[in-house]
Amino acid sequence: MAFCRVSQVCRLWRDVALSPSLWYNIDLASPCIKDKYKTSETVRWLCENRLTSVQELNVGGWKFVQIEPVLDVISKYCQDLRGLNLTGWKGLNSEHLKFLIANCPLLSRLDLSSINPETNQTRSALSLFSISHLTQTMGDRLTHLILANNRLAAIPQLITAIATHCANLQVLDLSNLRTVSHTTALLHIEKLQEGCQKLRVLRITNSQIALSAATLKEQVASPGFPALEELSVAGNAVDGFCSTPVMDDNSVERILKSSHKLKLLDVRGCSRVSDSSLVRVPAWDLEHLFLSGCYVTRLTGAGLELIAQKWSHSLIEVDLAWSTATQAVDLAVTALAEQGAVSPLRVLNLCGSSVSLSPVKAILLRCPLLISLNLSSCRALPRGMKRLYEGNEVTELRSTFEEKPEAEKEAKPSPEQEEMETEKVVGQNDQDSVLMVGENGASCL
Repeated sequence: MAFCRVSQVCRLWRDVALSPSLWYNIDLASPCIKDKYKTSETVRWLCENRLTSVQELNVGGWKFVQIEPVLDVISKYCQDLRGLNLTGWKGLNSEHLKFLIANCPLLSRLDLSSINPETNQTRSALSLFSISHLTQTMGDRLTHLILANNRLAAIPQLITAIATHCANLQVLDLSNLRTVSHTTALLHIEKLQEGCQKLRVLRITNSQIALSAATLKEQVASPGFPALEELSVAGNAVDGFCSTPVMDDNSVERILKSSHKLKLLDVRGCSRVSDSSLVRVPAWDLEHLFLSGCYVTRLTGAGLELIAQKWSHSLIEVDLAWSTATQAVDLAVTALAEQGAVSPLRVLNLCGSSVSLSPVKAILLRCPLLISLNLSSCRALPRGMKRLYEGNEVTELRSTFEEKPEAEKEAKPSPEQEEMETEKVVGQNDQDSVLMVGENGASCL
């Protein structure tokens, strides 16, 4: 959409903006595009005239009467295509996916989110046969696979196919997955670790997936995910379709056993994840930590403080919302503030927690980069202070706690007050002079 705006500046900019060589990362899922223009004819015209050099193409949310002509146009004119987002293409089936893979030789990143969020059909693009063919055909060239928000069958077999054929996979998103049988699917994480050593991002957020049992020998022999930078296993404390939580301390330790490069960890809602596994995370430069609803936020010991101390030098964003242990959250927030002026902290979520005023004051005064502070529903804070602060609001809140210099503490009189005082002194001196003259005159008489 930026090219469309630039083309309206002048004729020269229009010529530059319309050059197909610049159209290499195009997002057509923007809400700025009206639905009446989201047609196969629009895609055809764009592919023929603008997208001949495109490498990243997002057509998520578009609805077509016939999918085959659209895929044919994309594969014919977009020969440099490397990433394709087909989010919400509910009519996509296994034959469509097979055609796309065969005719886009450079395709390595594929987003198939929300293809079949309600049912899993035999001919679906996400059936076991279809995904198995995808992994076998694409093999090492597949680097990104997004399967979020779908209902799938045979999830363990799908993971086995991915682990067997996709050695260069870097991003795997299994968020919001549901099984056809409404039961928890088992993920053999050690097998995935052996097959996908280059994995950087693993998301299992709010999915009916739990780690399968593994022998101690298998766990020790597993190489882990040495390149992993992001792990998200967040979910409800108790999933709506299963009776027990799916992630615990052992699961976290098995996934992160060798992840020294980890930058983001999201365990929100994991009611069986405690400080026992979190303090053992091998990464020392974590930047984003989300613990809301996690069991560790309800413990009264020093675990939360130890976690904050371990990563206080690197944390940019922290979520401690709904932490009910007052002393624990106070100590954790104080630990985050100990870095002082060098603290990288920018976002802190304390919504619904029992944090006290003193730690909040410390975090405001000692963390100069803080741009977002959520104090909504914090029952221990003064009335009127419980809300979300962003940008300049954080600066204003900080100023209310800053101590003024001693010289400024003594209220200086205004210029008007100084003038009045001066006049008063002058008037008093005049009266004294009159009295002295009067006394002298009386004595002379």
